Amino acid sequence: MKRRSLLASAAGGLVWAATAGARGVSAAQRLASRIGVVGGGIVGSSIAWRLARRGADVTVFEREGPAAGATGNSFAWINANFSKRPRSYFELNWLGLLGWRRMEAEVGPGLEVTWGGSLEYREAPDRAGLLREQLARSQRWGYPIHPVDADEFARLEPGVTPRKPVLGAAWASAEGSIEPRSATRAIWAAAEAEGARFVTAEVTGLDLGYGTLRGVETTAGRHELDVLVLAAGVQAPGLAEQAGVEVPLVESPGILAHSVPTDPALGRILLAPEIHAKQTAEGKVVAGVGFAGAGSTDASMAVGREILETTASVLPAARGLEVEEVTLGYRVLPKDGHPIVGFDRGAPGIYFASMHSGVTMAPAMGMLAAMEILDDAEVAPLEDYRLSRFR
Repeated sequence: MKRRSLLASAAGGLVWAATAGARGVSAAQRLASRIGVVGGGIVGSSIAWRLARRGADVTVFEREGPAAGATGNSFAWINANFSKRPRSYFELNWLGLLGWRRMEAEVGPGLEVTWGGSLEYREAPDRAGLLREQLARSQRWGYPIHPVDADEFARLEPGVTPRKPVLGAAWASAEGSIEPRSATRAIWAAAEAEGARFVTAEVTGLDLGYGTLRGVETTAGRHELDVLVLAAGVQAPGLAEQAGVEVPLVESPGILAHSVPTDPALGRILLAPEIHAKQTAEGKVVAGVGFAGAGSTDASMAVGREILETTASVLPAARGLEVEEVTLGYRVLPKDGHPIVGFDRGAPGIYFASMHSGVTMAPAMGMLAAMEILDDAEVAPLEDYRLSRFR
């Protein structure tokens, strides 16, 4: 039963619905609510920023610092590409991608996004055929992606030398990427400027009683709260269990090699058959060997060198680059691959925000979560992604 649609359909109820919501709580009372956010990654910081901009009383609890968990170890590719299915999931990612343009303007020069799109190519006939099918579907959905011939490929990425003849290629021109740690710090600072407080502490317990949330216990003491946003990454299931609900995540490690800075060699995200790679604004080449999970947790420098050697097979400028860092991250991946977001009747007062593609969707999640929390609304783009679907 939809809160807003139900009230708006009642005789004489439209004005009341816009001001008080289904729970009979006024807008002023909702803004006065004490809202806690567990997790200082890209999703938690974005939600905190939007809530604070609306005038809410917001406290963020983070164990270490900005982007210390999954966010900081992310490839941080902003996209609504082929894996974003069904269409509702594509549209949510597309909304997030467009939201980065708005967030970039609103946060200011401290938030740097690298645009230019992604260039994907295939060498095997069956994979090239699949690429054409995927491209056609994305174009039907209105996504700006285009087939690329040999001349345009060379113009877009003259430093890329595929190992075999390219049988199919596509340029998704609207896509981009961020350096996840610096971007999260910029959003964190913007939230603080709006009045949000960031507390370095681990949330160790939920104070629940008589069907309501009363607060949280942390390593820095107890905090009374009216609403808790659970954007705690892979730590979310443990906290949700204290509320008697399950947040089903699957383990999905990802390893990335980061080079020392080098001269400009790659202007777009490169999606090659063997590797995915990008170059940051600082000049570091960042590369990984698969988006489906590394299958290994070996984040040694030797593994990093192997990844950069594979990268050099299609990007000669990466040959001989020194590895500066190898990162191992655990994606926040719900069991069915799609976000878990919103309130749930099984855990009153807790707003769930667990998702892969968190980097892409963070701006949209910040805006939509603030609407649902402060306006007592249920927004259509999130309807398919409630926790209740797992019951």
